[in-house]
Amino acid sequence: MRQALIDLGSNTIKLAVYEWEGKAFSCLRYECRYGYVVRSIHGRILSDEGIGRVKSILSELQEIAAEYGCSAGKGTLCCFSTASLRYIDNLQFVIDEVYNTNSIKIEPISGEEEAECNYLALRQVAKTGDFWGADLGGGSMQIIQSIAGKAAWSQSFPIGSLKLYRDFVSGVLPSREEAKKICGYVRNQLSEIRLPPERLPLYLMGGTTRLVTRLLGTKQFSSGQLAALIEEYLSEPERAKQRICSVTPERLNTVLPGMLCVAEAAQAIGAVQIQFVETSVREGYLIKHFIHP
Repeated sequence: MRQALIDLGSNTIKLAVYEWEGKAFSCLRYECRYGYVVRSIHGRILSDEGIGRVKSILSELQEIAAEYGCSAGKGTLCCFSTASLRYIDNLQFVIDEVYNTNSIKIEPISGEEEAECNYLALRQVAKTGDFWGADLGGGSMQIIQSIAGKAAWSQSFPIGSLKLYRDFVSGVLPSREEAKKICGYVRNQLSEIRLPPERLPLYLMGGTTRLVTRLLGTKQFSSGQLAALIEEYLSEPERAKQRICSVTPERLNTVLPGMLCVAEAAQAIGAVQIQFVETSVREGYLIKHFIHP
């Protein structure tokens, strides 16, 4: 069977087309478009321009899904939104506008369900049943604790990389003073996290953290390595711009706020070793709603 999923996020809008049988599944096609939805939210209202950009991108992704026989009308193409639409006041208007144009109904999922889907995805790739997991998106970050192969605790925090950039940064990259404010805000948001008796590995998901691993040259790194890279970029912003743009220019504004967020999260949960994994909320959504409905 085939199922296409569109993940409408705060920074990006992604399509994944899966083929699955029983409990096994594989991704046949993956596409990513930058929608920058958060930038079009003003006073808790997603602007007409932002809605138009969403509809345009969805139309493009729907055409790709159709190449694999997936469509909303047949129920083989679904679209869900995360923090991108979670805090807007014109949510129903956006849903109706998209449905009238694209014939696809956006399903907003809560921070709790997003964290649950993250855990289901992480459970497929984690090497142990005891771990921390984190998914850093544009508008939020979900943090999950797994003990003995079961989700022991999870929470969604409003500390996404694009949101942090929009709320705290006045230029292209955060200044040292703006970086301090970002760290203070993230630290305050994560202050209620309680540590288990022993240190656990941290598995990271998300496009910003994927870019961090490319900048570091490794998918597994220490909190010390991350801190050193942050210091380098804060000390030499022009060099940092050149380096980031040479890898993924679309994330120029968000990668350093994201790095600061990850560093604070690692400190809050006591993680020394950090590993990026190639899985996402989409795999978790597939498992929850289609493979194990």
